[in-house]
Amino acid sequence: MVDLSLIAVAEKYFAAVPGEKIIISADVLQDLPACCHGKTVVFSGTHYADKFRNAGYQVWCGVEAEPAVETVELMAAYLRDEQPDTVVAVGGGSVLDAAKAALLMYETNWQLNDLFGVNKWSSANPGKILKRLVAIPTTSGTGSEATPYSNIVSHSAGVKKLIVEVASIPEYAIISPELTGTMPEKLTRATGCDALAHLIEGFLNVGADGKHSEANAWAKCGIALVVKNLPAAMKGDEAARRAMAYASLLGGMTIRFKSTGLPHLCSFSWYGRIAHGDAVAVLLPECWRYYLANPAVAARTMELAEIFPGSTPEEVIGAYESFLDEVGMPGGLSAWDGINAELVEKTARSGAENKMKLELAPQPVPLDKSYEILKAILKLSL
Repeated sequence: MVDLSLIAVAEKYFAAVPGEKIIISADVLQDLPACCHGKTVVFSGTHYADKFRNAGYQVWCGVEAEPAVETVELMAAYLRDEQPDTVVAVGGGSVLDAAKAALLMYETNWQLNDLFGVNKWSSANPGKILKRLVAIPTTSGTGSEATPYSNIVSHSAGVKKLIVEVASIPEYAIISPELTGTMPEKLTRATGCDALAHLIEGFLNVGADGKHSEANAWAKCGIALVVKNLPAAMKGDEAARRAMAYASLLGGMTIRFKSTGLPHLCSFSWYGRIAHGDAVAVLLPECWRYYLANPAVAARTMELAEIFPGSTPEEVIGAYESFLDEVGMPGGLSAWDGINAELVEKTARSGAENKMKLELAPQPVPLDKSYEILKAILKLSL
């Protein structure tokens, strides 16, 4: 049974999210018009394109899983042709990320390649305001409806590239758990574990505690929601799916202020080989063990003992691994055909290219030792 006290706490947090309006909706088509003005276009995944077309919205449908640079450029060209006043994105993280990036291109007249990085446009244009997205998530994992992040695949570079742009945080997030009902069991697990990784990684990011006073509370509430509800959500329980939608949003809120760490760093180039949520979930235990060298992380870990029972940090991590067993997550990366020794070697060597992520990890990774440390973590995760 869903813990209604946790639901109430989460809703209290949603009411105080800075700079974004969160709408909990029982009927998206009834609540959406209040968020729109003038000409409206909708970017949608395939599951709900007809629902919005039949309601009279102009819909562009064609965002693939793991959206590519070329797709975002097509979407931006569509916006330039249509010149809408409001842009809505309905779908999983891929649709939301691609729509945020396309809207940025349209609003700024910048090329996509110039937007990759951290607040490139807003740093060059202080005080300027852009149109922002109406985000309607249909999966419970990425939290993209509450973040400044857009992950876009560059096939030429062979990796996902990241836009971090505060000006792209959606203006509205409409949370309607009914829309997550089409997710099959494995997708429910993968997206749920992605949300859990966001929540735990943000919670452990002790170096960013000063970014928002409530972020750790958001994270802890979300972690409890996932652990209590993901198994039932995988079986289709509607109340549990609602709880997972809330947990995903809390995860997005958390990583907006307290970024993810080494699990996300290591998995950036694994698109097409393993579901992102599966990858970060399985990578997390060994990254977490590495972080324990920081006494502040060890202490923070013990704050999760009421959710992952244990009398030591290692026992807490072990309880997390037991939860992964409970939801049927394989115990190592070698369970996926696409993850092999060659990829592990490439990933360990490429870690040095993300110096900032290494430095901001809860236990920083020295640049000159990044290969050895990442290689050890990855080998233990196999």
